[in-house]
Amino acid sequence: MATYISPSLNIKANANSATTGNKGPLSVALSLNASKLLSVDVVETQIVTPPIASDSPNGPLKLFDGSDITGTNFTGGTHGGYVYINNITASGSGLIYISILPAMTSDSPGVPADMGDGTTALDTADDASDRTFTLKVGEFAFFPWDYLGDIYCGASLASQKLEVWRFDRGA
Repeated sequence: MATYISPSLNIKANANSATTGNKGPLSVALSLNASKLLSVDVVETQIVTPPIASDSPNGPLKLFDGSDITGTNFTGGTHGGYVYINNITASGSGLIYISILPAMTSDSPGVPADMGDGTTALDTADDASDRTFTLKVGEFAFFPWDYLGDIYCGASLASQKLEVWRFDRGA
């Protein structure tokens, strides 16, 4: 029997000319809504403390290894699932860095460098970094993932918490 999740996204903003409430970014009010019933089977969840540059060892933490989930069979739209990542750190200005790297081939980047080591490290502040996106406290992401490659995380400050969910795409 199939099981389901029903994610929804609602983006709302007042017009920039609003005199009550928060001003929005546009000259008109914004209201975007999307939702979808998604068939899923396996669910995996974890709360992790991403490593920082002074941790030893200080490499990024691998959240998911795509080849461990489905082996080498990656049919788009058939295999894969959905990932929810949330920076649940209580407060502060720390950042959590996320990297989604492609499947390992002879010309792919491999594993990001150790935190604080420059080059491809997730906390590097230039385009050499393997960082895909950054989550501030309270920010989150929900996205489809075909289990191609690996997902890593690291942090700018100690004791940050990252909540991670993986929903395997159902039939």
